Amino acid sequence: MKKSTLLIALIALVAPACQSSMQRQMIEDQDQQLEAYSQANDALRMERDRLDAERAALNEQIAFEHENNAELQSRIAASEAAFSKQNSEVEGLMSRLAGTGVNVESRGGFIVLALPSSLSFPSGKAELNKKGKDSLTAVSSILHSDYANSTFWVEGHTDSDQPKKSGWDSNLELSVNRALSVANYLIKDMKVGAESMRISGHGEWKPMADNKSKEGKAANRRVEILVIPNN
Repeated sequence: MKKSTLLIALIALVAPACQSSMQRQMIEDQDQQLEAYSQANDALRMERDRLDAERAALNEQIAFEHENNAELQSRIAASEAAFSKQNSEVEGLMSRLAGTGVNVESRGGFIVLALPSSLSFPSGKAELNKKGKDSLTAVSSILHSDYANSTFWVEGHTDSDQPKKSGWDSNLELSVNRALSVANYLIKDMKVGAESMRISGHGEWKPMADNKSKEGKAANRRVEILVIPNN
């Protein structure tokens, strides 16, 4: 009887100790789970912040691309409008200069009026003939009416054949003097302002066609008037 009583007493003493140990273990396990949950939550929060930053950067990039695309479309539209306008301008000038021998084209955004030397100058000479003067009279009317606020670059060109009996030392000299003849006629006879006139000569160095053919050489012998707007 005494042994039974002692065993019960021992169990009564041990039971609370075991219960306390189990409770501590449960608390520790719960703490570990909470820490794991907290770490996982922090990781998720960091991932969310990273994704938010990426989304914000992507939205900013998309907005930038939209802005660039709108600007590009605007520039394309403006370029197409300018191209269409200049094509119409060239066609109009060609119609107005029909029969004069003057060629009209758009080059680098500028209007270019070209007088073939074969129609404007005697062979190897720099003095304008009647046909050349008549052509320039028609050109001057357009320069006065349509391009009053412009600068006119008068540029002389030749083929690659070197002058022999013409008395010129080089094609460069001939091209400069032909350009000067055209500029002088426009200034003195057609009253185009001298302040708007510039001249240059290129000799054979800026051909329009191959100098190996007769047709190519004829195309290269020319005086061009480049119309450069001042604004």
